[in-house]
Amino acid sequence: MKTTITSTLKTLVIAGAIIGSTSLMADGGALYKKCASCHGQAGEKPALGKSKIIQNMSKDEITTAINGYKDGSYGGAMKGLMKGQVAKLSADDVASLSTYIAGLKK
Repeated sequence: MKTTITSTLKTLVIAGAIIGSTSLMADGGALYKKCASCHGQAGEKPALGKSKIIQNMSKDEITTAINGYKDGSYGGAMKGLMKGQVAKLSADDVASLSTYIAGLKK
């Protein structure tokens, strides 16, 4: 009986960790709402007429761009504006947002 209880407790702890970690993951769609006003609902617009159209970028390209905006190593005319937009994104936020945007492809 002790083995069954121990096994059940271990299973519950593992399940709780998995559920807890997935519920804490960022929602790319929710994060993208802030981006849509400039980039368009489907990432189809050049933001303020000056940026790349993000709709056709790969997840890796988007991740590189966001992280580059964060550290100041990426961007042209929109570099300063974008740095402020992405400054507070966590690594999980960047990953979720990149995945979401990459899924906007036509």
